[in-house]
Amino acid sequence: MRNIILINLFLIFLFKISPTFAGLPNVPKGIDADTYCDNKGGAYGHVIVVIDLTTELDQTRIEFIKDQVFSEEFYLKHNPFTKFSYFLINHNEPTKQKFLFSKCRPKTGDANLNKLEKASLFENPQVLKSISNKFFKDSNKIFSTIFSDKKDSRYSYIYETIAYIFQSPKADFDSNHPRRELIIVSDLMQNTERLSFYRACNASSENALCPSFEKFMANLSDKDYLTATSPDGSGINLQLIYLNNRNETKKALDESLKKMWESYFKSQNFTVLKTIHQIDIN
Repeated sequence: MRNIILINLFLIFLFKISPTFAGLPNVPKGIDADTYCDNKGGAYGHVIVVIDLTTELDQTRIEFIKDQVFSEEFYLKHNPFTKFSYFLINHNEPTKQKFLFSKCRPKTGDANLNKLEKASLFENPQVLKSISNKFFKDSNKIFSTIFSDKKDSRYSYIYETIAYIFQSPKADFDSNHPRRELIIVSDLMQNTERLSFYRACNASSENALCPSFEKFMANLSDKDYLTATSPDGSGINLQLIYLNNRNETKKALDESLKKMWESYFKSQNFTVLKTIHQIDIN
């Protein structure tokens, strides 16, 4: 009789400490069991991917973008419970955009990846795999949605989009996150009435060349605007994924354009990672 009571108490204990019995994985303290995000928003990392749709995107280029920022390999480079959000640069002004996806990646249960992915004593690896597969499927859906909407844009609000992300409370991109990463997928050709790199770099000319960032700032008529709206990149990894734009710019422009942006981000205290360059097949 005593053994039966002990067994029952043990089973009750297991049910209480392990939601796996109900078909759910264990999650660390403070993590929402439905969203896999930190309830307070800050215990885990946040990756924001900005995708520029104002450049020409053929199928080859779209597949390149998919490999870089929508693949399982991309998500698995970051720890479980990291939040991933997407923000677009398109025909709409930044203030009319909204964050897309904004989901946190659950554990995969795959012990071969690393110990952070491994199922704990009270977790079922198959349950974890099923839930993580849903995350990957959802990311594929948003990928398809993003690239199914193609509209021409007069402007390219690259700088304004970056500034807006840092101003928006909805971004959830504050320093309480232990790891923050901003990824910009773009041809980097900023173009608005106020700030045009087509003008600054003489982009359509055979002699197209962007000035250094220092020279650009020295000749900028509206320095106060840039100074007042530029974000503080302290503690943030900045990754540029550069899409060349041969239809509108010259090959000679590439290096100077990338250097100008990299210098700008460094001046704002971002940790600038090595730029990923699309393979030039033209």
